[in-house]
Amino acid sequence: MHKHTKGEWFAKRDGWSTVYIECRIGGGMLQEVAACGPTFNGSEEQEANARLLAAAPDLLEALEDLKREIILSDVDIAYIDSHFKPWIDKARKAIDKALASNS
Repeated sequence: MHKHTKGEWFAKRDGWSTVYIECRIGGGMLQEVAACGPTFNGSEEQEANARLLAAAPDLLEALEDLKREIILSDVDIAYIDSHFKPWIDKARKAIDKALASNS
């Protein structure tokens, strides 16, 4: 079970300095899940950082779906490992990193 805030995450600029990543939770309330401050490379980089963070739950879900489909498919696992192992390992590490508990 995922412990991150459920719901669609989105980026929203508030004023000139901060882009917040928010999620609509129960009753239509908003919860801030992250904030991206100004960068030395300007607002384009700041906005890109915020979009990446806002996409994180969708990216995690997509990787988990792909992992599950590969495991449940009729595709020869030896073929998958021999042709796609570096990318599968990278996806597994990303999933593990997203779900790791630091407590």
